[in-house]
Amino acid sequence: MYISDVVGSLIGSFIEWGFLMAFLCNLVTHINKPDKRLVILAFIMMVSYFLSGIFNFSVYSYMNWFYFDLLTITVIFSWGYFAKNSYFCALYYAILGLFLNSLLMLSIYVDIVLLENRTPWGLWSIYSFGVNIIDITMIIALITNRDFLFIFKLGKAIESKVIFFSKEFSKSGANVS
Repeated sequence: MYISDVVGSLIGSFIEWGFLMAFLCNLVTHINKPDKRLVILAFIMMVSYFLSGIFNFSVYSYMNWFYFDLLTITVIFSWGYFAKNSYFCALYYAILGLFLNSLLMLSIYVDIVLLENRTPWGLWSIYSFGVNIIDITMIIALITNRDFLFIFKLGKAIESKVIFFSKEFSKSGANVS
């Protein structure tokens, strides 16, 4: 079962409102704290979701949302690079959520527009519920900045393994020559 257009637009408005509330909640709770990373991330997410409803990069809404997700990921990485920010829980959830959303947007675009499929099937339900669940998860992560799905812990474990293997690889490469 997929979500109809009427219910989908109402859920979309709720999601935009959720990102606005996440930003305002972080603004209020971090007003006198020196660490404003969560406020800035919530602001980036709020602006992205708000602008995706106004500006169109494509005539197809799925591609428009796909482009906005990629643009938002780029903005987040650029902000992190230039501000020399360390990673935090909500950042992992936002980047992973945007990445998964962009994959779902691209897959539904290929199915409906390129393959011209008009018969609902499993992908449509995965898309309908997946995007909304991911968005709500990102909103909760922005408000709480807690690792409630252990994504941050998994990311840190993967990062430490990659660093370990890259050091081992560079040592073995240095010994060969």
